[in-house]
Formats: sequence, C-alpha cells, structure tokens
Amino acid sequence: MVGVLVSALLPAALQVLIDRLASRQLLDLFSRRTIAASAAAAGAEKLKLQLLSVNAVLGDAEEKQIVNPYVKIWVDELRETVYHGQDLLDQIATEVLRLNLASKSNTAMEWVREFLDSITSKLNSSLDEINIRIQVLRDQKDCLGLRERHEKQSQLELGSADLMCVPTTRMVDQSKVYGRDHEKDEIIRLMFAAMSEQVDPVCVVAIVGMAGIGKTTLSQLLFNDPRLVPMFDTLSWIQVSAGSDVLHLTKKVCESMSDNLDTLQVELNIQLRRQRLLLVLDDFWSVSFSDWELFKMAFSHAIPGSVILVTTRNEDVATTIRAAVTYFLSPLPYEDCLDVFAHCSFGSTNLSTADPTLVEIGEKIVRKCKGLPLAAKVLGSLLHLVTDAREWNVILQSKMWDLDAKKSNILPALRLSYQLLPSHLKACFAYCSVFPKGYEIDRVNLIHLWMAEGLLQPSKTKTMHGVGEQYLQELLSRSLLQRPTGNDLCVIMHDLISDLAQYVGGEFFHFFEEGGDQKIPDKVRHLSFSKDKLDVPKRYLSQVRTFLPFKDSNSSRQFDSLTDNDFNGVIPMFERIRVLSLSSYPISTLPSTIGNLKHLRYLNLSYTRIQELPSSTGCLYNLQVLLLAHCDRLTSLPKDLENLTDLHHLDVTGAPLVEMPPNFGRLKLLRHLTAFVVGKSTGSRISELGALSQLHGLLSIVNLQNVIDATEASGANLMMKTFIDDLVFEWTNDVHNLSNEAIVLYNLQPHKNLKRLKIENYGGRTFPEWLGNPLFSNLVSVQLIGCISCLTLPPLGQLNSLKTLLIAKMTWLETVGLEFYGNTDSPFRVLEVLTFKDMHRWKEWLQIDIEECFPSLEELHIQNCPKLTGNLPQRLSSLNKLVIAKCSINSLPRVPMLRELELFDCDELMSLPREMMQGNEHISKVSIYNCSSLKYVPALGLPIRLESLYIGKCRNLKLYPEEHMIEHLHLEDSCDSLIILSLSSFSRLRHLHIQGCPNLESLSISNEFTEELYHLEKIQLKDCRNLVFFPYGGLRTPNLQVLSISNCKKLAPQKEWGLHEMLSLSYFGIEGELTGLESFPDEGLLPACLTDLHIMGLEDLTSLNHDGLQHLVALKNLVIEGCSMLEFLPSQGLPGSLSNLIIADCPLLVPLCQFETGAYWPLIAHIPNKDIV
Repeated sequence: MVGVLVSALLPAALQVLIDRLASRQLLDLFSRRTIAASAAAAGAEKLKLQLLSVNAVLGDAEEKQIVNPYVKIWVDELRETVYHGQDLLDQIATEVLRLNLASKSNTAMEWVREFLDSITSKLNSSLDEINIRIQVLRDQKDCLGLRERHEKQSQLELGSADLMCVPTTRMVDQSKVYGRDHEKDEIIRLMFAAMSEQVDPVCVVAIVGMAGIGKTTLSQLLFNDPRLVPMFDTLSWIQVSAGSDVLHLTKKVCESMSDNLDTLQVELNIQLRRQRLLLVLDDFWSVSFSDWELFKMAFSHAIPGSVILVTTRNEDVATTIRAAVTYFLSPLPYEDCLDVFAHCSFGSTNLSTADPTLVEIGEKIVRKCKGLPLAAKVLGSLLHLVTDAREWNVILQSKMWDLDAKKSNILPALRLSYQLLPSHLKACFAYCSVFPKGYEIDRVNLIHLWMAEGLLQPSKTKTMHGVGEQYLQELLSRSLLQRPTGNDLCVIMHDLISDLAQYVGGEFFHFFEEGGDQKIPDKVRHLSFSKDKLDVPKRYLSQVRTFLPFKDSNSSRQFDSLTDNDFNGVIPMFERIRVLSLSSYPISTLPSTIGNLKHLRYLNLSYTRIQELPSSTGCLYNLQVLLLAHCDRLTSLPKDLENLTDLHHLDVTGAPLVEMPPNFGRLKLLRHLTAFVVGKSTGSRISELGALSQLHGLLSIVNLQNVIDATEASGANLMMKTFIDDLVFEWTNDVHNLSNEAIVLYNLQPHKNLKRLKIENYGGRTFPEWLGNPLFSNLVSVQLIGCISCLTLPPLGQLNSLKTLLIAKMTWLETVGLEFYGNTDSPFRVLEVLTFKDMHRWKEWLQIDIEECFPSLEELHIQNCPKLTGNLPQRLSSLNKLVIAKCSINSLPRVPMLRELELFDCDELMSLPREMMQGNEHISKVSIYNCSSLKYVPALGLPIRLESLYIGKCRNLKLYPEEHMIEHLHLEDSCDSLIILSLSSFSRLRHLHIQGCPNLESLSISNEFTEELYHLEKIQLKDCRNLVFFPYGGLRTPNLQVLSISNCKKLAPQKEWGLHEMLSLSYFGIEGELTGLESFPDEGLLPACLTDLHIMGLEDLTSLNHDGLQHLVALKNLVIEGCSMLEFLPSQGLPGSLSNLIIADCPLLVPLCQFETGAYWPLIAHIPNKDIV
C-alpha cells in the first residue's frame, strides 16, 4: 500500500525532468559546433527518449509494486535516478547563469569559450552515467512485465477492490450516533430558509468535510428525520462513485425509483412530475458545471421544495453545483467522539464500570482521532473485547496507517482522496509531511517551499506564486488541508492526513522528532526535525534537499547549546540542498562556503544573531527566498546581492539595516520586499525601486530623510506598481527639512489599488493632494503617526472604502476641522474604527452639519488627548465600543447601540450620562479606572443587561444596591463608602473580585433572597482590612470552584461558611496576616474534592493540621510559602494523592524537608514533583 502512494509522486518529477531536457537553455548550450556539445546534445536526446519510455509504464509499476517487491525496488531506483538528473540540470543551469553574469562584466571571450567547453564536457560525462542507469531500468521493465497504461484507464481503475469504500444506504441506527444534533437542526433550518427563497424547483444543499468526519451519517440522520420525511413524495439515496458521469449518475437515480432505464431523463422527468423529491447524492467527487446543469434537467418538473442533498470532500463541488446551502462539517466534539469509541470498545458509553487503566488509554486514543468519528469507530472496534493494556498502548502508539487495511475502512477513504489528485498536487501534498503534526503552516512560506523544490509547474498566465496559490486552494478544497480557526494566513493538516502525507513521502521524507524513531532512511532527501541540537548523522547531509528544524512548542530552549563552529563544519556538506533553514539557531556568522551551495533556493536565517552575510552569498544564483526577519544584529546586506537575479522574496523585517546594497534594481523578479532602507551616501538610491515592477503586498520605505534630491522619489515609480497594496513611509530623523519632505511624499504617490497606508514621522506642514483623493477607492486603512508639523488633516472623509483610521502624535494639531470630512455629502460612510492618540495640543473637534457623519463607526478610541474637553460626535448610531483615556472630557454622547465603555484617567468626568446608561439596552461591559471625580452613576443605577463591571481607583464612586445581571464584578481601590455588599443583588454573578475596599465590612445575602447563587464560580478577596463577615448561613454557592482570600486580616476561614459542602470547590488560597492562626486547616473546613491548596504568608502558623488534611483525597497541588513560623507537618504524612508540593521561604520547615537528610523527607518522598527552596 505504501509503495503505491510513494510512487505516485514520481510522474510529476519525471515529467519535469523530460521538459527540462527540451528547454531552450540546454538547446542553446548544445548549439555550439564542438564535439563535446554535439555529444552532449545526443546524450540529452537519448535520455529524454529513455525517460519517455519508462514514464509510459510507470502507472503499471505503481500498482504491481504492491505485490512484487522487485517492482518496488525498480521504482525507488528510478526515483533516485530522477533526483540525479535534476541535480545535474540544476548545476548546468547555475553555471550558465554564472556565465551570463560574467559576460556582462566584460570577461575575456577566450575564458568564456573555455568555460563552455568545460561545462559541456562535464554534462556529457554525467549524461552518459545517467543514461546507463536508465538503460538498465528500461531493460528491467520488460523482465518485470511492466506494460504501458492509459491515464484514463488508470483513473477508472481507482474503483478497484483495494480502494473501494464501504457502500452506504439510507439506513442508520440512531441509537449509535453521538453528537451532531446541533448540526442536523442547523442544516434543516438553513434548508427551510433556502427553500422559501428558491426560484428553481430543486434546492441544492451541500455538506463539505474531509473523509471520516461524518458527512454520510449526518445525511442519514437528515434523510430519516421525521420533520423532513412527510414533506417529500419520493425519497432516494444514491452513493456516487468516483468517476461517475451524467449518464451513470442519472441511471443510478432512475434505478433507485424504477427498473425502466429507457430514455432515462424523459422517464425520470415523468416519474417526478407533480412530486416533491428528496435525493441524497452521497460522496460526490467532481462534476463540471455543464454536466451538472444537464443532470438537473431531469428534475425540472419536480414540485418546488424538492431537495438534492450532496455530501462531498471537495469544496469546489459545492461551488460548481451552486448549492443554496453549503455546510462545512466540523470535527466531532471530544465528548461525543469518546462516546463513539466507548460504545465500540466497551459496549457502553458508561465508563464508570470499565477498567480505569483502559479508560485512561482510550481517552488518549480518542484525542488522537482529532474529532473523526470514523477513526474513533475503527479504533474502538479493533479493541473490542481486548483487555490487555499493552495491546491498547500498541494502538495508541501506532499510526492509523500501521493498521490492517482490511479492518479499517478509514484507510481506503483517505487513500482515495489522495489517489484522485493530479500528479503535481500529489507531490505538493507529500511535501507537507515535513511539518510536525498540528503545526500551523504559513501559506506564503509553504508556496515558497514548493517553489524551491521545483514542484510548481510554470504557467503562461500566472506567476509562480499564483500557481502555488492555486495548488493550495485545491488541497484546501479537497479537505487535505484545513483552515485553522481565526487564522486565514495559515493552513493545518489533520493528524490522520499528516500520517497519510508521511506514508506518501515514504523513505524520501523523514520527520525526525525528539523521542521518536531515530533511524533515518538511507534514501532520505527531505529532512525535518523538532530538536534543539544538530545530531543528524553527517552522512545524510550530502544528499538531502530539505533541512528544516522546528522548535518544540513545549520547550523554552532556543538551541543555545550550539555554536558557530557547529554550523561551519556542517554547511559545506549540503551538496544538494535546496531548502535550508537555520532559523532561531544562535549563530552570529556563516562560513564563506555557503556560496558553494549551488542548488540552494530557500535560505531562512530569521531570528538568528547573524551580524553579516559573507560576500559569497552573492554566488547563490538560484536563491529564490531569503528570510532575515528579526536578525536584530544585521546592519548590511552583501554588495553582490545584485547577482541573485532569481530572488523572489526578501524579508528583512526587524533587521536594523542602514542601506540596501548597490544596483538593487537588478533583482527584477523580486515579488515580496518587506523593507527598502534608503542610505545616506552609499548603497542603492530610492530610484532603484523603479525597476522592481513585480513587487506585491507590503513595502516599507524607511529612512526617507536620506532622500536628498526629492525628485528621485519619482523614480521609485510607485504609481505604476499595481500589486503593492500595503505601503509604509517612514522618516526616522528628529530634525526635519519641511519643504524637501513634502516634495518627497508628493512624489511617492502610489497606485490607486492601494489598500493600506501608514505615514510615520513625516515633517511637512501639509499632506499631498493625493492623500484623501476619492480615486483611492480601495484604501481601507490609514495611519498617520508622528506627523508633528502638520496643522490640519487631509480630507480622509472622501475615501469611500476607509474602515480603520489612526491619527497619533500630531504634536501641533489643535483643531480637527471641517477639511477632515472633505467635499462630500456622506463622509466616512464605511469607517468602522477611529482612533486619536497622544494628541497633546488637540483642543477642538468641529462637527459637520449633516444628519450623521460616521454612520458605520463601531469603535471610537480617544487616548491621551489631555486638552480635549468635549464636543464629540453626538450621532453615532452604530458605535459598539467607546474608549476614552487621559482626556479632560466632562460629557459623553448618547450611544444607543453601545456594548463596551472604557474610561481611564478622566479626572473631569463626574457622572455617567443618564441617557447613555438607562436608554441603552445593549451595553454589556463597563470599565472605569482612575476617574477621581466620578461620584455616581444615574439614580436608577446601571443598565440591567450589564454583564461585566470593572471599577478601579474610583474612591468616590457609589454603587446602588439594585438587582443586576452582572456576571463579572471587579472592584479595586474603589467605592470607599461601600460597607456592605449584598450578593443577593447579583444573582447571575460568576466571578467576584474585591480588592482594596478599606471600609467594606460584610458580604451579605438578604433574608428575602431564598435562592442559591448557582452561577458564582470564583471569589477573590484581597486587601480588605475591615472585612469580617460572610453571609449568615454560609455562602450558598454550590458551584463555587475558586476561593482566594489575601491580606484580609480579620477574615479567618470558618466552618460555618459551608466550604465542606461545596462539591465543586477545587481551589482554596489563604494569604496574609491572620493573628492567632497557629494551626490550619481545621477539621471539616475544606471539601474532599479540593485539588489545589495554597497557604502563604501566615506568620503565626506553626503546624499543618492532620485532621483537616486527611480527608482531602483529591488534593493534587499544595503550595506553602512565606510562613516563617511553620515547623510541623502531620506525623501521619500529607495526603497520598499529592502530585506537586512547593515549600518556599519557610526557614524552619525547609531544612526538615531536604532530600534524604530532612526529618520530614520520608513523609514527602512519595510525591512525584517537589520544589523545596
């Protein structure tokens, strides 16, 4: 099985090699009329023909190697030979490129001729060697019985027994289905909504997800749902096989309703006339739009409200069939997945009677399934009736692909997803095996790696990056890659898909992980590892193409044990390296031999201590990607960087460069350049940017004060760079040339496609006319920072797409005037976030006379504007969040949709507006800090829907004892008038934090309040020196989990609090002076369920009470700190359940607990983790 997958990578590599043998570069080299050139041309032609002959039988070899080990050896040898061929052609291409560069440098022509003769002779010799190897393989193919096969035939044969999936029907045992109720209800809701709006008689619904995630089971639940069944006259279930065409599919539908197959579409149309249909097409693979439209014609007379429900692994299918509802099925929650596994392994979801050892192993196995119910079912079934924990551990440590395929239908399901990939995608997918499981893969970086390995096929209409994006999208669409939640810049692989990728890569790919299999295959070409040391056997380094270290996310080590010498000896060994990453290693220098790595295309030195790159870096003619991000000691780049004419990506983010090297404009293929640093006198001038027409994405131009001749800025030609969508202009000087900087910024006018713009430390008095021009219709973000000399703002209200605006550190700006809005009737119509910050002279904000000038504004931040007193916009109908800090504002606007209010350091504010608080039904979070004049909220109190209230350093503020929906209440150094806090006013409170309330004496619950505080989970009391009383009759908090009391010297824990009855309490902490408390805890004080106990700073404490500890059978963590008089531990010992013990700053107790010598050592020796300091 593994062999079939591995060899599937070969066709793409073989085809690329054949194409390169016919490339213009080689033809030009062979066109010279010399004996060596003629011989090399003949050798290349012979090799191409032999490779074509071998390629023709490759499909047959892929399948026969499963049962014939000799065919497997033949395939591996072919791949080895292909690698050698690629290396040879790469070397020739590099030498030809070097020749071209030398000829441009007026090198003597005689030397050029000698050089050509030399490389042609080398090529001829190497071609002879490779031809001999291929000839042997060609002769062997006949002996092995390998025959030519057609591509179409091999695709149709994917339905063979080895790849067949289990047939599906409409039948489902719902008692064995766990979870998915929410998903089923949601799809039915979306279906009903789509049916009511559908124009066509048939509503198409698609469920998209990877193999094994439960699409078929969910469809079966929907198919049999009592809410749906009565709605339809005809219900039909079809399992769609890979490769089905319109005729085949229509036949299946017809067969499911009748035995009559004549004139299929007419018959089907007649059968469905005046009927409402529910048709399930399970496991749909691919279809063209025209074929789908032809298929749907058979349902044109169905009654409106008919539904076709399609399940597919391919997101593109949902797009092609124009599904009215597309539902992306997520992995099954862990608890439901555990139920699936438990039912199959233990025969019941009730694990209380099962072997706890097996249960613990089973829980780990379920986590390994990562939400795939089919995987949980397969593994649970394999362990049914198995009682030996060793066998369970074997399954836990195994990969899914190590299991018997006959017992695991997850294998053909996933394998088929891979087998149906075109060959170029198979190679890209296999390369993903270099990443650790669970690793979030940066999309751009993945494309760069594919490009460096030559896996992207050239296109006449797309750039290499565009081709990579297409490949990436196809793998995402087929669910072989996934989008991590909340991160569109990365992709991730499910663990089982990662296992598949590793098997696909076979012996040529190896991920070398700490604690894993340390044996590296002899054929390895792509090596990645998660280690903090370089202990890869050196004999492999000469053949590897990929060398990628990954820092262990659980390790805090940064490879500090390694030195420059470790790398100086290793780097020359990378004879065939294409991808080399030394990121995060503590290297400060590189050896000059780095320039000998002729095949190198990707070099990552990010987060290293590198101080300079050797001049030989300019000899890396094939380098495409150079990553130097956050090399905070790197101040310059090699002068010969201009030789790297194939460079596509240069990342110098965070590197303190002082200039760019000379002739930077020769890097014409450069697509991504994070920063261009303008030098003072040497290096490249800003006009060098003009030749870089392919730049995409973000470009920062730094040290613009070094542009002495302002007209040179025009030479950057930014107006013609259509692909740059994010620009940063930055001056770093303290003394400004106002007129020069104004002309420079004027001449740096970008293309109208720009989306984001940041201007920092600009010294001109005015902004250029292009800033605010409505022609910049794509501009969504503008930041103006430190433009200290500007007295007015540009007309940014005219930017019709502007969504975020930051204006900061504009020292001399006193008025935001009417010019800010521009010449338009609807300024800032889509602006969502507006921030003013550090505007020390800003006094006035003029408002334009229209109904509403910020109709879409959701967030308004005004921070550190000490002279601004008011006149904020009064009509902010969409505002959700208002933040005001360090301002002299004494009034606030009415904001009907406000959800969050944050006020910090507003000394002039005396009250919160009644209309803001009472008239607002949406506000849920209020934070007020250091508003010393604030005395009260409106007379009727806080909004009833308020969920979170944070008050800090507001000593004069008063709270009203009214019923609130607050869930989080945090009082810190505030409300000095507060003496009694009635918890009965906060019936929905979840978290309570009270700190530094000097006059608070009591927490109370009124007699009229008969309910318990069911929601309260966490109470923290700190620095309340007069707090004495807890509620009479106990806390009445059955779900309390955390109780922490710190520096409340009058509040000693009492049994009357009822802590021992709180079955959810897991953490109790007591800290600070409690006079007279010599022994702790009292018997019966704490509940048996407690897992964490922290005792700190109890100066009178002398002993721990055995009677209070003995029943704490769940206690895992015990922390004792800062108890200067503590000397005695219970002679009977500490609870046997303890896993972690910390004793710190206890001078009498620490010596008694030392390893083996302390008197108490026998009492604590059994505890696994001890920290005695």
